[in-house]
Amino acid sequence: MRPSDLMRYFKCKTKRELSLKTGYSEVTLWKWEKKGIPPRTQAVFELTTKGKLKADLETLTP
Repeated sequence: MRPSDLMRYFKCKTKRELSLKTGYSEVTLWKWEKKGIPPRTQAVFELTTKGKLKADLETLTP
């Protein structure tokens, strides 16, 4: 899962919009672009979107 997937799902054109809709700061979204969305956070998004967004299984394994 990438931040662009979140932007598409939440129908956001800017990171500011995504920040407001998800409750995560713009700095956090920037970090996710550079380092990836943490596995637990991906899992939360998968649950809250009822599986429409899928956690990246490669990042979930230790």
